[in-house]
Amino acid sequence: MNSSPVAVITGASRRLGLLMVESFLQADWRVVALTRTVSDELKALACERLECVSFDALSADNIEQAINHIKANYAHVDFLLHNASIYEKDAQHLEDFSDFYDALYKIHMKTPAQLNRGLEQLLQTSVRKTSNIIHITDIYVNNPNPEYALYCSTKAGLENLMISDAKRLAPKVRVNAIQPGPVKFLPEHSGEDQSKVLSETLLAVEGGFEALEQAIWSILNNEYMTASVIRVDGGRAVAR
Repeated sequence: MNSSPVAVITGASRRLGLLMVESFLQADWRVVALTRTVSDELKALACERLECVSFDALSADNIEQAINHIKANYAHVDFLLHNASIYEKDAQHLEDFSDFYDALYKIHMKTPAQLNRGLEQLLQTSVRKTSNIIHITDIYVNNPNPEYALYCSTKAGLENLMISDAKRLAPKVRVNAIQPGPVKFLPEHSGEDQSKVLSETLLAVEGGFEALEQAIWSILNNEYMTASVIRVDGGRAVAR
């Protein structure tokens, strides 16, 4: 049996997910990249320790197929990162409110719950002292932005699920959450948008995904952390 630890990462083709695939490969982990499409950047990381698995976070059947594939091919899972997300304003979905809210619920709440339960047995057999699940939530969980009310409500649900599963899966599986702030702007964010956000952030700079990478490894390396929420936001949560 291969004793190398295994990381399962959702939304693995871009942004934080892609960085974490590379980070775990560099640390000699095996990585299961769950992604709807394999980006060129993810293809460039191809090696025997990386497997890309087709994953549609909006399809319960497809998620179950991914779970069954992992269970059939891996004896343990040592880390599960819930990174897949949708971040759009409510105003963009006035015509498809119901479908949009359903999608947010599925990707932020139902899919993580399905993965946590489907991979529970493999997490319990981790080759590490404890296995870990990390939910990427948002600082808006505590102070919602009304322009993103639907997004905020489902991220709050994701954080609540983290607490429940930390209780349910202890002591072998540790479950925590990270609340990002303005670590990396999206391409559609204008210079004006960026300046406004940074003016409301104590450290007044974009953090970069590396700030989240450090937080993830700090949780993995601290065996006395579970049901915890870590803010990585440059102080924005207390400044806005």
